[in-house]
Amino acid sequence: MKQKLLLLMAAVYLLPMWHAHAQYSTPGTGQRYTLTQLAAASGGYVTRTAGAWLINDTIRLAATDTLRINTNELIRAADRVQVLIDGVLQVTPPDSVVFTAQNAGAPWVGLSLSGTSTGSVLRHTVVERSGGLRVLDANVELTDCVLRYNVSTIGTRLINSGALSLSGNRALIQRCRFVRNARAGINSPSNRPTSPIIEDCTFLENDTENGNYPQINLGTGNPTFPIQIEGCTVIGNPATNMAGGIGVSNLLGGTAVTTVIIRRNTVRNNRYGIAVIGANITSYVTGNVVENNNTNPNAQTGGSGLNFQGNQTQTGVVSRNVLRGNLWGVTLLRTGTAGGPVVSFGNISSRDTTDVGLNRLAGNGNGGQTYDFYNNTPDAVKAENNDWGTATASLIEAHIFHQPDQANLGLVDFQPFRQPLGTHNRRSAAAPSVYPNPAHAAVTFKLIGASPARVLLHDAAGHLVLNELLQPLGGQAVLRAPQLRPGLYWYQLTQADVVSTGKLMIE
Repeated sequence: MKQKLLLLMAAVYLLPMWHAHAQYSTPGTGQRYTLTQLAAASGGYVTRTAGAWLINDTIRLAATDTLRINTNELIRAADRVQVLIDGVLQVTPPDSVVFTAQNAGAPWVGLSLSGTSTGSVLRHTVVERSGGLRVLDANVELTDCVLRYNVSTIGTRLINSGALSLSGNRALIQRCRFVRNARAGINSPSNRPTSPIIEDCTFLENDTENGNYPQINLGTGNPTFPIQIEGCTVIGNPATNMAGGIGVSNLLGGTAVTTVIIRRNTVRNNRYGIAVIGANITSYVTGNVVENNNTNPNAQTGGSGLNFQGNQTQTGVVSRNVLRGNLWGVTLLRTGTAGGPVVSFGNISSRDTTDVGLNRLAGNGNGGQTYDFYNNTPDAVKAENNDWGTATASLIEAHIFHQPDQANLGLVDFQPFRQPLGTHNRRSAAAPSVYPNPAHAAVTFKLIGASPARVLLHDAAGHLVLNELLQPLGGQAVLRAPQLRPGLYWYQLTQADVVSTGKLMIE
């Protein structure tokens, strides 16, 4: 018997910053500095050498001051140095500004922006071989940046759990790359609501420590703003087996609702794909490709394409995703003795325009068994209007673990389902037919046998416009739909285990 999947995610806290023995601070008089001006004022803390600027000890930009870098620069920081920004940092070079270590084997502590740094902008900025970039409370923008080869510890001291650590803000991160950092590419804490917008970014082989961290590891969000993760590519390293893809969690039980939108991402070659863990979370998981998240062969501790774990205060909608090659397609797990997450995977009667199903769940499994959906909760789950890779209801049933397999589990309602990709245009001599076509106010389906048949009609945009159960009489059934507008429609007719699809023109 299949055991309950365990998926553990570490709580994330923003750690105190390193306290250097000495530091230079700008006077806080509203000065706008260039690197040249900062070097002249710092008394040797910042110096110029051939081809690079050197930061020789910790420096701090005071709250009312601004540092502008609008030329291509190489900036090298000494061992255990910090760059602390309480003012505004504006990095806008034509090509790049690179913050790196003076010695690759002696990382600097990193770049930190505080709550008075709102308005800071980093574009075409590289932060590497450090403890990473921290942003506390400030709403900042990062565009076309690269964070790579950053560490989590210096000596024996833990510095952070992410190359970009966000806390208490709504940062905008666009078209950035996070490559081979020690732990997560981006993280936020469990105890401070943080709602970043992460768009069109690439996460490549992060978690080089091979610990239990997803590449995007976020805690609770600000109840006023959703967390948004859209258009990103999250690719793991098959040589490691602990890194996850995307994780959003409420591990401390906060009562404010976190809303998260995870849309149009590609997540592959991780230990698991997308995980939503904890209470009081509403998630919209739409249009993602989640594939081959199977790097750890232990199917009891990972491998889900999508994993939802919590109680009934966790709600969500899952639609238009492709899930393939994972150890499990979908896993639903409850915490405690009450019900589990209330997540819909397709409800054709719902008024929610995102709750349309249209997921493709096929080819997920482990131990020689296909597991496209595993419901380990006592609750019924809607999973209608999805493509399961087969047109046979009994085969779909065999790929789902739910009430027929274990009496105390809820039923996964997968009917009606969609004709699988690659078979939409196939017909056999025994397949149902439709006439007249084009039609006006009524159309007749010639059926096989006397069992009831359900017909779904979608318009050219893919919207479900009709769902009706037909009772055959004399081997045929008439569908009357005078309310339909003229145009092209797709029909799906399901009778017993036979599914037929085709085009229908209404004139």
